[in-house]
Order: sequence, then structure tokens, then C-alpha cells
Amino acid sequence: MEKIIEFEEGRSYNCKASAFSPILYNKLFPGRDFIKDMDVLSKHAGEKEGEGTFGVEEYSYFANITYMFVYQGMAPSPKQTEEQKEFLEKYPTPWDWIDTFDTFSIYKNLDAIVELWGTNEKRISKLKNRVSAPPVK
Repeated sequence: MEKIIEFEEGRSYNCKASAFSPILYNKLFPGRDFIKDMDVLSKHAGEKEGEGTFGVEEYSYFANITYMFVYQGMAPSPKQTEEQKEFLEKYPTPWDWIDTFDTFSIYKNLDAIVELWGTNEKRISKLKNRVSAPPVK
């Protein structure tokens, strides 16, 4: 799924989530687990600023996942494009990218980021033939 998300006035990015997202996340952030990090963020969806316990660790997950969705949104396929290469050269880390923004509320974009993955993750069709597992011998 793709979605254009405005992070601050005049700065919008095409963000993309797909089955390749967890693989790309691990490639960009070795040792991190996309599903676990996304699960932590999902627990904060719907919170208003000042309501929750969104700490430095959660902010790090938000920065990494958002950076990866923006990077992924620059290409029609998993093969790196010139635009992606330039993005990584200009912003080698999520912190370099985040630092280019004026102060903005994470809560303004958190729901959109969580929704982007959640919509992608939903099953599109039901299984037609449910076959039970073979008996264990």
C-alpha cells in the first residue's frame, strides 16, 4: 500500500509498505525486528500528545520505520533506484533525515504510519481450501 503523508507544511512523502518491508527494515537496520518494532508503535496509535508514554525508544522505532517507508515509496520495486541512492547519500541515517524537519508532533503522523502497515497486512481474500496438517508419525 502507498500513501502520501505530510510531515510538515510543504513536505510530503510517498510512503510505501509491502511484503518486502520487513526484509528492507532488517537490511537498513541490522539486528532490528520490524514486526516487534511496529507492534510497539501500534500500541500508541490513537493516543493524543501528552496522553501516553511515548519515549525515546518508541521515537527511535518511529524514525526508523518512517524513514524506511519513505525510502521504499521512492521505488516501484525492491531494486534500488537513483532517487533512493541519493536519499541514502543525503540522509545516511533516520536521524539525519528527521533533523531536517522543524519540530513536529509525532502523534500527527503516527496513526498514518501504523495504518499504512496495518492495511498492507490485512488478508485480501479468505482461504478457499483449508487442508489440515498431516498427522504426526
